[in-house]
Amino acid sequence: MASQLEQGLLYEAEAHYREAIAAYEAAALEEPGNPEPYVRKGTLLEEVGDFQNALVSFHEALRLNGQDAGVLSLRGDVLATLGRFEEAILDFSGAISIDPEDAGARYNRGLAFAATGQTDGAMRDFTEAIRLNPTHGGAYNNRGLLFYKLGDNPSALLDFSQAIRVRSGFACSYTHRGRVRERLGDASGAIADYTEALRISPTDATALYFRGSLYFASNETGLGRSDFTLLLKTAPQDHPLRALASQQMGGSV
Repeated sequence: MASQLEQGLLYEAEAHYREAIAAYEAAALEEPGNPEPYVRKGTLLEEVGDFQNALVSFHEALRLNGQDAGVLSLRGDVLATLGRFEEAILDFSGAISIDPEDAGARYNRGLAFAATGQTDGAMRDFTEAIRLNPTHGGAYNNRGLLFYKLGDNPSALLDFSQAIRVRSGFACSYTHRGRVRERLGDASGAIADYTEALRISPTDATALYFRGSLYFASNETGLGRSDFTLLLKTAPQDHPLRALASQQMGGSV
């Protein structure tokens, strides 16, 4: 007969999440010294958006084995999602101290540093994540954002280009590179990047707004109005670019 842990894995594979969680709870009682049921339960709770109970499960797993770098990173992810960035940084730092080669923990700590305005720490972590995993598109992309905010346009351009090279299908890197090209006066290059972003994500409000603005600036009013019309049709009502697009179209919605 399958153990409760094995039964939970079967339920989870079949997307019967409530039954899987119950099985993992039973498994924790069946195997009180085994952290895996808590890890599985916490991971599943995080996946379904129950972050507070996911934290409880990861706490229990770490109570049984506080030297599990993977679980520290999982708890750090949940803490970051909840906006508890300083606590997340502590967990990612713990994971890194156990496994210094963990590019994911470096990257996630970098995100937490960036979210709290600790630019130097974020820059170091993104750079180290790239050293450990040269195909880490997220690290290139987010380091590029830091360079962009610092006004280092050549470095930002290089990082966004690298992000595009190592991971296909991410519209945001094209949009970010378009912003750099626009800042550098390369309007045609910026439009090309926004267009590629929109090929991947046809209702990307940021790409629609900035491409539309460039079209208006180059007297291609029809194309600009087309972009803004789609933006106003698809962007959430509270999106900050809606008002700007409406203004450029003369106040029409």
